[in-house]
Amino acid sequence: MAAIVNPAVRYPHAHYARDGPEKPSKGANVVRGKTITAGISSWERLKGHFTESFSGELLSSSGNDSIDERRVKRRRDAYRYYLSLIALIAAPLLLHNLLLREWIPAAGTVALMLVLVVNIAQLTRGREAPVSPAVVLLVAIGLVALALYFGQFFALFLMFPLMAALPVLVRSGWAAVLGIVSVAATTPLVLSRFDLLTSSVIAVALGLNWLISAWLVYAVTLQARRLHGMAITDPLTGAYNRRYLELQAQRALEGWDRYQRGSSLLLIDIDHFKRINDKYGHAVGDAALVRLVALIRVRIRKVDELYRFGGEEFAVMLDEANAELALRVAEDLVEAVRESQILPEGAMTISAGVCDLTRVRDVEHWFKLADGALYQAKSKGRNRVELAVARPLSVVTINKSAPGWR
Repeated sequence: MAAIVNPAVRYPHAHYARDGPEKPSKGANVVRGKTITAGISSWERLKGHFTESFSGELLSSSGNDSIDERRVKRRRDAYRYYLSLIALIAAPLLLHNLLLREWIPAAGTVALMLVLVVNIAQLTRGREAPVSPAVVLLVAIGLVALALYFGQFFALFLMFPLMAALPVLVRSGWAAVLGIVSVAATTPLVLSRFDLLTSSVIAVALGLNWLISAWLVYAVTLQARRLHGMAITDPLTGAYNRRYLELQAQRALEGWDRYQRGSSLLLIDIDHFKRINDKYGHAVGDAALVRLVALIRVRIRKVDELYRFGGEEFAVMLDEANAELALRVAEDLVEAVRESQILPEGAMTISAGVCDLTRVRDVEHWFKLADGALYQAKSKGRNRVELAVARPLSVVTINKSAPGWR
């Protein structure tokens, strides 16, 4: 069923940017894929960078963030902002200890400042910080407790921003543990310096400060996840949309360039879908799309992803799959759809074009090759799979409109 064909370009007007589909902001110029701001003040750039750093799912730790480089960068930037805040908190403590010649807390504060400087320097270079946020915050809270032990009561007010930082920079479980440990460690010191009522008010205030911060983090993260899901998901079928496909295709290409991790793209189109809509109505056509997505999902691996490319056209990206494996998967899908009862009566068929990463130069080329293979599958009778190759061969032009030959 599979054949090696020449790619054809059915969408010459389409453009797939190397850096993904995101557009530069207003007032920005793009040079060789890099956005250069023009006419924007330093203050405006700082505000924009701060907002970007504390946006999206930055405030949660999902464990899969290594896949999303932009999210990792946002978290690094947010960590750098908080390290700068901790440095501002530690500075008055260090100055006070030096003036009063309290050498023990001064030495601890100097050690913390050195750790902060090293972390900030590494984060500025785009690298991982050598000391984790949990350790830095725990040391900072310990220094505040040490200052309280030496009678520096003003240090108590520095506990509030540190407690607020816990849910932002540390995973939920560890944030709760560190918060409880911090309150438990400072409570005896507060009780030794203040009466019971004042100590109780301080303890409750610290706990509420942590709870409010944790709740805001949860609310922002939940909303960000909902918006992110809406932005990358097709509302009818639940499959990922074309925008997300372009992003993932770019990442797959970068993975091939860096680590030789192969991927294959399957472009799938329902045969004669216009006739299905005309015969059964759009409601049945929509239901057929939903059933097709459900069928494809159970026949691909969890690491593979399904996208709605547009209309009745879908794409499947097979992770670490060569052309041979991709052909087998595509042929299995074609056979499964043909034998399934997707329509009220009669069989529905699909055609597929296959292209792996070893054949492409960039994302645009990858899409064109897969699209050309799908075009050939349609032109050779539909209900079949074709494999694209990069070498130029003759192409037979079909003088029919898209609805006719689809």
